[in-house]
Amino acid sequence: MIRVLVVDDHPIVRRGTCEILADAPDLEVVGEGCNGAEAIELVARLQPDVLVMDVSMPVLDGVEATRRLMAVPDGPGILILSAGGEDDQILGALRAGALGYLLKTAPDELLIEAVRLVEQRKPAVLQPEVTRVLVGGVSEGTGTRAASELLEPLSDREIEVLREVAKDLGNKQIASRLAISDRTVQQHLANVYGKLGVSSRTGAVLKALQLRLLSLEDCKL
Repeated sequence: MIRVLVVDDHPIVRRGTCEILADAPDLEVVGEGCNGAEAIELVARLQPDVLVMDVSMPVLDGVEATRRLMAVPDGPGILILSAGGEDDQILGALRAGALGYLLKTAPDELLIEAVRLVEQRKPAVLQPEVTRVLVGGVSEGTGTRAASELLEPLSDREIEVLREVAKDLGNKQIASRLAISDRTVQQHLANVYGKLGVSSRTGAVLKALQLRLLSLEDCKL
């Protein structure tokens, strides 16, 4: 059973989200909250597997709450929900470590499936509408920075591993394709996270695109 915490400052939306998730036989809603500060407190108390959280909330928004929760050992996978029109927050949430970002208009089935994927730590659960914003933001607004700003450059092998991550491949697939061990893949990823200053696979790909270490073509199989 996947334990889910739902945090949204709109009571009707929060209740509706809980009802949708509760209908799935493998999901259990273990708690509700109304802002990012409550999300942090409830995560510590309830230990959910997945946190479904609104991006725009009082006291502490979803982006900052995600950033703080990523520092918690064995924290939940985070799925962000948005009413739309918050392009900068899409990028902000994913950079902070959220594994998925859906609009609140997403079909019930997509929301349920996204929670399952986030629980498995599958990166970048996005709707097409969100993907367009993500690609546009990287290619137009934020893609002008250069890799030379890194204090420690990525090695050729680290970039090679990151290129495979950008194709949404798991560690075992990457290890097989590059003829290295799973442990070596994990070590390369840890090095990449440290050098890029990120805490997730999605965040690493986004940062690499911004720094022009990767191109959008690298994100295709």
